[in-house]
Amino acid sequence: MRFPVTLLCIAASAAALRAQQPGPGGGGRGQRGEAPDTTPGVAPVEKVSTTQHTIAIDGKAIAYTSRAGTMVLHDADGKAKATVFYISYTRDQEDPGTRPVTFFFNGGPGSASIWLSMGIMSPKHPSMAPNGQEPPPPYDLVDNPNSPLDVTDLVQVDAMMTGYSRPGPGVKATEYTGAVNDIKMFGEFIRDYLDKYNRWQSPKFLYGESYGTFRSAGLASELQQSEGIELNGIMLLGTVLDFQYLSQVGPNDVAYAAFLPTYTATAWYHKKLPADLQQLPLAQVVQQARDYAFGDYLSTLAKGNTLTDAERTAAGQKLARFTGISATFALNNNLRIDAGSFRTELLRDQREMVGRYDSRMIGISGNPANQRQDYDPSDVAPSGAFMSAFMRYLHSDLSYQSDLQYYMGGHAGQWDYTGATPGFGSGFPSESDALRLALAKDPYLHVLVGAGYYDMATPFANAEYTFTHLGYDQTYKDRVKFTYYESGHMAYLNQASARQLKSDIAAFIVANAHPAVPK
Repeated sequence: MRFPVTLLCIAASAAALRAQQPGPGGGGRGQRGEAPDTTPGVAPVEKVSTTQHTIAIDGKAIAYTSRAGTMVLHDADGKAKATVFYISYTRDQEDPGTRPVTFFFNGGPGSASIWLSMGIMSPKHPSMAPNGQEPPPPYDLVDNPNSPLDVTDLVQVDAMMTGYSRPGPGVKATEYTGAVNDIKMFGEFIRDYLDKYNRWQSPKFLYGESYGTFRSAGLASELQQSEGIELNGIMLLGTVLDFQYLSQVGPNDVAYAAFLPTYTATAWYHKKLPADLQQLPLAQVVQQARDYAFGDYLSTLAKGNTLTDAERTAAGQKLARFTGISATFALNNNLRIDAGSFRTELLRDQREMVGRYDSRMIGISGNPANQRQDYDPSDVAPSGAFMSAFMRYLHSDLSYQSDLQYYMGGHAGQWDYTGATPGFGSGFPSESDALRLALAKDPYLHVLVGAGYYDMATPFANAEYTFTHLGYDQTYKDRVKFTYYESGHMAYLNQASARQLKSDIAAFIVANAHPAVPK
């Protein structure tokens, strides 16, 4: 794999996303593997390893306690039904009543949470190459100067059939491997964690990446309704709350508009735009593309086959201007360029293709005539280093051993989205209204949305469109903040982006941990 000069952000890093990212139809690599109903189950046993550590963050020594282990979930009759694997980091000598706690998780669906853990949250992480590329093995495990442990306690949670999380004997994994059941499981875990470690009074935050953002939106509402738990804030990275805006299928024109600004950012990075656009800063180029995408472009697509020849020609030329591909290619695709085609077309003359999780990354095309990638060059970057470092960290530093295989992803089976579609019946899974409802019920709840300019799995304009249509009262605008990174799906891979991400996380938590009471 060849990587251009910089690498960047995730929500879904290269390999991380491989297990995390839902596709337009709801599929994702994290879903592949054995059928969940065939799993024999694992006897629910609570096993926790507690260790003491110290790390320096911003020049200050921070002593903390780590707990790695399983928590047993019970049914309504008190019978043990499953175990959930987690790792917590708790700063020593802090008042649990005032100290924030952040529950974090990745996506897939069907991905373990080692990506956020090793990427930004954990006090230890693998040493990556300067621009985020994977270094040659073996891999070093070093202190993570960007961990937000200085401002919040942290709890990594692995979804069912990921990590060491397993259903008990006689319990079907399908009771947990679906949008609704998954959210309920996380709600039960958070409730039990607050009980077990006396954290009910703590300011509470969620941090979800990729499908984890979809989970976070539903979980915010679930915690309110079923568990009586209010959150202070929700942090999202690589956002997908409504699959419609990612689904470039049929007449779903809004999805083509949602991807266009990311095409522009990608073409700008690879120097494929006209000179007048190429010389502008990235943010300015993106703004022009954003204005066109949700203005004239969406209006043009809405006309369907009633467009005149002159209108079609003008739109093709405009698309060529903002994407770096030819007007002929745009016209031959009826002005609707899907992401897969774009990734193979942009650098076709160089016999190269760009990555899905990070479109700055390039790879050799096995057959330059293909319209689809035979692999994703951004999907192979950090997985080896992350997995190796995580297992070493778990065994050596956290003193946790298990006879089970740690499932990085691919064992959740087919994900069930029943119950996660909006009431108006669009057919696309969505948790947008769940988040709207949570914000409506809790006037102190705030949302931080992190977006990578080069994320072609969950493009930033899809998140923007989601939140501009979340609700129409001023409060929905006032309590949502966007931050942008010159990176891909996983902002923490690149060192500069990781520092910015840590700063944004810390500022958000400090601002919302103890909100002022209105007079």
